[in-house]
Amino acid sequence: MNLKNNIAVIIPAAGSSSRFGGKISKQFIKIGNETVLERSVSKFLEIESVKKVYVAVDQNETLIKSQSFINHPKVTMTFGGSSRSESVHKAFLAIENDMDTIVIHDAARPWVSQEFINELFLEFMKDQSIHGLYPAISINDSLRMKKGDDLIPVDREDFLSIQTPQIFKKESLEIALNQMIKQNLSFTDESQAMESAGFKIKEIPGERSNLKITFADDIPSNVDNNHRIGRGVDFHRFKPGEGITLGNVFIDCNLSIVAHSDGDIVLHALSDALLGAGGLKDIGYYFPDTDIKNKDLSSVKIIEESLRLLEEKNLQPHNIDFVVVCEQPKIQPYVESLKKSLSSILNIGEDCIGVKATTAEGMGIIGEGNGIAVFAIASLEHIR
Repeated sequence: MNLKNNIAVIIPAAGSSSRFGGKISKQFIKIGNETVLERSVSKFLEIESVKKVYVAVDQNETLIKSQSFINHPKVTMTFGGSSRSESVHKAFLAIENDMDTIVIHDAARPWVSQEFINELFLEFMKDQSIHGLYPAISINDSLRMKKGDDLIPVDREDFLSIQTPQIFKKESLEIALNQMIKQNLSFTDESQAMESAGFKIKEIPGERSNLKITFADDIPSNVDNNHRIGRGVDFHRFKPGEGITLGNVFIDCNLSIVAHSDGDIVLHALSDALLGAGGLKDIGYYFPDTDIKNKDLSSVKIIEESLRLLEEKNLQPHNIDFVVVCEQPKIQPYVESLKKSLSSILNIGEDCIGVKATTAEGMGIIGEGNGIAVFAIASLEHIR
């Protein structure tokens, strides 16, 4: 069998990831600088003998448009169905006639290696008696079978965990999928459909690193989360007054801040840091002081808009750190209040917030007690 440029790959990616949780489906979660789906798809795009990759997605999914492979000449998008089986069948119907080998791979297995994929191809070519093959690994954990309210111990040696990619002869898979649809059957993978149709399928040792993401904690904690870093700086003059607001916390003193908005310099610097980390413009662009609507505007609204803009890019705050520079008032008594307030505004833990204060040692306008500055840094992570 010659596998040169006659392989079609189907990647069903239309699931809603109900067990994973989170705001977006697991296939669009970022791991490093790629989504789970991008990683899975890219493994096959780099293989010369793969002619086409068919990605089946929900027809209402908008995030697919931002995927790096969306305009790749090898990629064809298809609409998925209400089940994995239906999604695979719909993608199969779109496959070009000159294909004779079909590979099916879970969108949520981003760690499959190209070396392993090539091993599967070689094994498939070697055995002319089979109609397909699938990888399997032994189970390390003890197992129990649920029977009513009872949990009955079973021998783990009698069970295997089945992986993808799975490889099949096209004509055989077509018969199996048609039979599945005709009889209204549903399977957890296509090797079951093939066996149900009477075809000979071979099992070969799988790859333990080829993990499948089902739940949020299936993503190892040491995986690169591709944190993005931004900085923000703001300066304002003081004038006599009856108090200032920093981080949405009122600080009682005989000063006020000269500003077009409410003068919350901490939220201004943090907004710029967050926007900068997201590759966006600064707050002066989104809230110009030439606009009368921004006169005395609450800085909470500024940071809320910043968070909304970040969410559009599937980004959220991970941690922040800032330094307040002024001679007066003293900031230290308000540190815990600032952490609590910012934790609520940014929806991050207080342990992810650093608050520091210092003086200018009598130097310059700030050192003379006539102004205040904030230097902020923020990191972002991709929304899970």
